[in-house]
Amino acid sequence: MAIVDKIFNEIKLMVARFLLGKKYSEYEEKDLVYNTEEEVILITLKRLVFQGNVNEAEEILFDKAKTVNSENMQYIAIEFYTMLMEKTDEELESMNFSKQEVYQGIEDIRKVLNLE
Repeated sequence: MAIVDKIFNEIKLMVARFLLGKKYSEYEEKDLVYNTEEEVILITLKRLVFQGNVNEAEEILFDKAKTVNSENMQYIAIEFYTMLMEKTDEELESMNFSKQEVYQGIEDIRKVLNLE
């Protein structure tokens, strides 16, 4: 495994641990399969982050977390916040976002998804 892949996986596991808390061990064993709606949500979030529209992407994540009744929303949140954690402070700042907002977003989405 390349060093970049290893770092990415470590970041993803850190976000998963923080988001899922005690349910984290279930995440490691999970073989994720998204339905079409979930795939569209994930693609939309990734596109918006790529375009620098992190605030809009986060709003969509929270809206979908409230309206889409799926266990996979927690995994979509992990993917989203992992993307943001990979960004440097400068990259996030250029998107009008910060690491502190990432941490706060993880805390807030935990509440919305009832993961506390």
